[in-house]
Amino acid sequence: MDPDGQRDLPALDQQRLLSYLDVSDPVAWEQRWRSSQLLEATLNLWPASASPDWLWSLGLPLLTEAARDQGQRRLIGLSALPGCGKTTLGHWLERAARQLDLPLQVVSIDDFYFEAERLDQAMGGNPWGVPRALPGSHDLPLLLQTLSRWKDGEQVDLPQFDKSLRQGRGDRCGWRSCSAQILLLEGWFVGCQPLAQNTSIELGCEHLFPSIRSEERDARAAVQVELRRYEQIWSELDSLWQIAAQDFRSPQIWKRQQEQQMLQNTGVALDSDSLKGFIRMILTAIPPQSFDRIQADVRVEVDPDRRLRQLRIRQKA
Repeated sequence: MDPDGQRDLPALDQQRLLSYLDVSDPVAWEQRWRSSQLLEATLNLWPASASPDWLWSLGLPLLTEAARDQGQRRLIGLSALPGCGKTTLGHWLERAARQLDLPLQVVSIDDFYFEAERLDQAMGGNPWGVPRALPGSHDLPLLLQTLSRWKDGEQVDLPQFDKSLRQGRGDRCGWRSCSAQILLLEGWFVGCQPLAQNTSIELGCEHLFPSIRSEERDARAAVQVELRRYEQIWSELDSLWQIAAQDFRSPQIWKRQQEQQMLQNTGVALDSDSLKGFIRMILTAIPPQSFDRIQADVRVEVDPDRRLRQLRIRQKA
């Protein structure tokens, strides 16, 4: 990444973001980051082609929010569709936080997947043949208990999940301790709410090709039931950031690229049929309107090339 490269996000959007973060002097804010050693020490974590907006309008603002909230335990949510770049952002945030001695840690909701046998039971029979990722694949009692203990000031152990195990189906692979003051919880449907009562389960199906099948409709209805169980988790969030796709079909591009990278890194990736099923699940399981209605405090829209195009701030109550 070139931090001085072309930025796509409108300057007014950036000003609104910094105002939301209580930054009174945007020029001085940027200069402080430029004069620190952080950029030089962490730029290698970004892809060479990454837009500098990911640094100036996501990474550094998230660090700014975390630094502002030091002294109290705060849970920040990060919602973004698979393959858009949230994992890279999370890795950068953890490295940057260590560089700054900032007590921040990133955890994926997917680290709370059930262990292998229970996970296979939960995912059995889904029409997309996916081994994980759907609402209903996570150990919510464990997640809620962990967050509750952490918010009470305890040091907790966070599970870890390795997606490359079991020929790409994944399994829990260990634990890591967490005593950070700021915890960032990321996932592809973080903050998603179930549809309002009497809303058609076929909402948003016009973008699908081939058209939605009857078994997919049934599974979509089951996902809506599962999403209600996640609302208690979302209520624990102190703030929520969303990286939203301008084109909901973008995950078709992103997920293929992500699996290619996983194959290069680990030698394991989803086979062609499994990848098609996973992409179809992302496009079908949750209506796109649900992602548009996430009550994010900061919503950043990205195009299929992962360029940041627009930013919206939710009005404070």
